[in-house]
Order: sequence, then C-alpha cells, then structure tokens
Amino acid sequence: MSTFNKAAVFAVFAAADKSSASFAEQLLALGVGDRATARPLAMEWAAQKYAAKITKGQRGLMLPRDSAAERAMNRVLQVCFPKADLPAKQPKINAARAADPVEKLLADFAKLTAGQKRSFKSKLAAQ
Repeated sequence: MSTFNKAAVFAVFAAADKSSASFAEQLLALGVGDRATARPLAMEWAAQKYAAKITKGQRGLMLPRDSAAERAMNRVLQVCFPKADLPAKQPKINAARAADPVEKLLADFAKLTAGQKRSFKSKLAAQ
C-alpha cells in the first residue's frame, strides 16, 4: 500500500468541501438560491461556451445528450449545489403493502358472525 501525506490530502478535501459552499454563497448573493434556479442559467452558459443549441424536449429545455455542453452544465451544478448535501428522498410506502397481513386476517376474522367463525375453526381443525 502506498503511503500518503494524509494531512495534505485532508487539506485538499477540506478546500474542496468549502469550495462548493463558497460557490453556493456567491450564487445566493446573486439571487440564485437553489439548483432548479441555477439550471437554466448553467445551461445557457454551457451552450454559449460550447456553441451548443438548447432545444425543447418533453421535460423542458435541454442540451444535446452526452455533449460537452451538457457535461459542463452538470459539472458546474454539481460543484455549486452538490447532490450529497440534499436530504435523502424517503421511499413512498403503499398503504396496502404496509399493512401487516396477519393483522388484516385477524381484522377480517373479527368481522365474521359467530356461525362463520365456528365453521372456519372446524375447517381448520379438519386439515
């Protein structure tokens, strides 16, 4: 395994970590407070820099797929507004799937009449 100057490596990591906050603070001072607001501006910047054409797609404005302009736009947005800083999305839980199947069976059993319960119990005992 190679030996590294950890202090120097950690200093680079610290500078990189602070840089995104610095860029975000600068953009916030200019009135650009989030990634969604910055995206069209970054797209326009990248289109000018790489002489790319912005087109209207099904989901809105876009640069040519996998082009240098699109990669530059995404890179700039990632530096200024890292996705790692965004809160994690909570998975959507379907209420029907979230219900415990045993609890559902017990609730259904409780709805049966006394005669239906006796019939059910006798059928279970016969198996």
